[in-house]
Amino acid sequence: MCGRYQLEIDMDDILNFIDILGEVREKYHEDELKEMVHEKRDFTPGSKTVILTPEGLKKPLWGFPLDKKLVFNARSESIFEKRMFSEAVRKRRCLVPANLFYEWQGTQKIKHEVKTGYKIMYLGGIYSSYPNEKGEPEDRFSIVTQASEGSMLEIHPRTPLIIDRNNLRRYLNPGASEDEIKQILSKTPAHLLINRADGPSQLSFL
Repeated sequence: MCGRYQLEIDMDDILNFIDILGEVREKYHEDELKEMVHEKRDFTPGSKTVILTPEGLKKPLWGFPLDKKLVFNARSESIFEKRMFSEAVRKRRCLVPANLFYEWQGTQKIKHEVKTGYKIMYLGGIYSSYPNEKGEPEDRFSIVTQASEGSMLEIHPRTPLIIDRNNLRRYLNPGASEDEIKQILSKTPAHLLINRADGPSQLSFL
């Protein structure tokens, strides 16, 4: 699963997001862009954070509402069949930028930080609109997870989907076929750095 991640973004990062989307920078007002810049911080379900969508940059809440709970992860293996996720994975896929994500190992809950070789990784997500307390539409997103492999399997059975940089636009494309998206959902990251966060530094590679 993925229940906490870290992100620090400056203006150069925001402009890079716009380039990934293939958008004209002038589409965004300077004040809009400044609102998305922030210092290093952790995000948990219920937080508002930046995501990349086919409609442009958004800043929605993390977690689909279900009764009084938040559904903040969607399993890649069943995402096309689950009623809550099926329409979103077909039409409203997003990228969730992160510097690293956290995972806790075993009953002792040993905390680990997981990174790639890049400053920013892009987690696969889906988004949708739900009415808020005032009955007004509000964007929400959920992060897709997949079965862990290699070193990650020793820490937790689930890992957030990390989109390969060659597939970023392909994943976002609303016109991509179901088979194309399922192929991306089945890919596991080639290389992860896993560092124990609350003890001696231990790096392992997937």
